[in-house]
Amino acid sequence: MSEEELKNRINKIAVEIEKLEVSSKQKEVYITNKIDEEFNSKISEVELNLQKQQTIYDELNSDINELMSKKNDLTPIIKALEKQYNNLKKEREKALGNNLKAIAKEKKSKTKIIDKDIKLLERELKTPQNK
Repeated sequence: MSEEELKNRINKIAVEIEKLEVSSKQKEVYITNKIDEEFNSKISEVELNLQKQQTIYDELNSDINELMSKKNDLTPIIKALEKQYNNLKKEREKALGNNLKAIAKEKKSKTKIIDKDIKLLERELKTPQNK
């Protein structure tokens, strides 16, 4: 093959390559536009929803963190108050029990004395002198 024929052949190949590149570029643009058309609105919709949900999530997380901090502050206070409450209830029950026992003992003691007096009086009634 002559030099001229080789150059012509190279030029033809270069033209074919250029046509392929142009055709490929057109296909890329077409496919890109088609895919963008199909997905961009869906992506935008989901992105907007994601942003809304992320905002809500972030606000909730902030609220949770604030509440957890308050909970952590209140926990020792609650524990101390529960302990004080339980101790006071125990002391109340003990004091009540002791006082009720004392009242019962006093009642028993006074009742015993009164019962003795009643028995003495009943004996006196039964004696023949009183008849």
